[in-house]
Amino acid sequence: MARSLITSILRRRKSRQALCLEIRPDGIAWALSPGTPSQRAGFAECLPAKRETALAQLVNENGWAGTPTTLVLPLDKYQVFQLERPEGIDDAELGDALKWKLKDFLDFSPTDAVSDVFEFPPDAARGRGQLVNVVAARKSLVREQVALVLAAGLDLVAVDVAELALRNLIARLDPQRRGAALVHLRDAYGQMVIARGGELYLSRRLDVMSDDLRNASTQETAVQSLALEMQRSLDYYESQLGQVPPAVIRLVARDSMLPLSSMLSSYVAGGVETVDWAPFELPTALDSRCLPAWSSGLGAPDGAQQVNLYTQELRPRRETLQAAKVVPVLVLAVVMVALSSAFAYYQGGELQARQAGLQQQNERLESSVAQLSAEVSARRPDPALEAALERAASDLVRRQRLLERVDNLVAGDSPGFSGQMSALARQVPEGLWLTGVTLEADPGRVTLSGGTRDASAVPALLENLGAEPSFAGRTFGSFELAQEEDGRWIQFRVATDTSGGADR
Repeated sequence: MARSLITSILRRRKSRQALCLEIRPDGIAWALSPGTPSQRAGFAECLPAKRETALAQLVNENGWAGTPTTLVLPLDKYQVFQLERPEGIDDAELGDALKWKLKDFLDFSPTDAVSDVFEFPPDAARGRGQLVNVVAARKSLVREQVALVLAAGLDLVAVDVAELALRNLIARLDPQRRGAALVHLRDAYGQMVIARGGELYLSRRLDVMSDDLRNASTQETAVQSLALEMQRSLDYYESQLGQVPPAVIRLVARDSMLPLSSMLSSYVAGGVETVDWAPFELPTALDSRCLPAWSSGLGAPDGAQQVNLYTQELRPRRETLQAAKVVPVLVLAVVMVALSSAFAYYQGGELQARQAGLQQQNERLESSVAQLSAEVSARRPDPALEAALERAASDLVRRQRLLERVDNLVAGDSPGFSGQMSALARQVPEGLWLTGVTLEADPGRVTLSGGTRDASAVPALLENLGAEPSFAGRTFGSFELAQEEDGRWIQFRVATDTSGGADR
């Protein structure tokens, strides 16, 4: 009783919190509404192939399972068209009816489209009749993102679009309802939205790359192009829609592009300012990647329209059994239970018999193990084997001592070959390779052989060795050079005696 009461209280508390998500190519943006300022929004970077794992991890770490969720589609995942509203069609059927008029504009079949509508401001129609905005998205794309959200254990309630989400933010930036403009710059494009009083008047894609704005060589051209697109949007808003353009355009971009507002102001008729996040009780500036999701969580202004592309055909189907089908299903279930019980009883008897047989086999194996253990304990070590082990150990000790003497001979302070080897390592000129070195202690004979591409490298080697103390007094009397057939390599051999042949 107490446990169920606590569970119901926790569910009611969770139900007051909503989650907004945007699935981006570079990760997942999320926002809570309402939430504490430090936990209102965040971004989880991940590749598209890791989205399911990343979202499941977010849900588990934050306890979001079952949270009502709104999915926000970015601008490049849907299209918006302005059409004349037909007469005699209910609002609930308007989206499906109008999407068939878009067959000449969509790059996919209307049968693979989900759609919804929201009203176009009447004062901006300018004699074109009653217009509506038709939002259309590819059904397969929306279904893929819906499946991702549902698989994470979230309660999906709506699929929103970016411009209406940004409209929610504009409404809070424009409490006097005079009209405001917002530009949101993403990595591959930008979006300019103008709204007034909760009504969306204009939404336009701005073709600008963030990399072009950051690159010093392309920055000026990119800024001018962006400013031109913004000014054209303001001109269209004034001339074609008959509205007074806003005096200030708010800009939201990544931190590295914040100085862009002052650069754009010199090209745009109105001022350009970055959004002030202090009135929203945010401790730091909002990550621009979270802007659509966070703005969607603000909620639509009073009386403003929303769209929801989470249509009935995308929702999980729940089959309901009719009363006439329930009885046969129950009878079949009872029969299946009875058969399962009989089979389990029969299988249990067989398992008991097999268990008894395995128990007897286990006892026999334990007896055999005990007998073998006694036989092993009774055995004594072979004297011949022990003698052989002693001889091997003695040989190992003698070889270890010999190795230590050789190490002392090579690396010690006493004179030996180590000085000559070190001199060779220092004095071999570039482009010459030694393939053979012979050092004899008695009578102090030295023989060197190798290859080079430059015949002058051999005399250079001998001259360098003459400057080394370890080769002092050595005279190389034998000197041989031979060129290979292809002419690329010269083989040489020098020695301190003349036994190797005549000088060549």
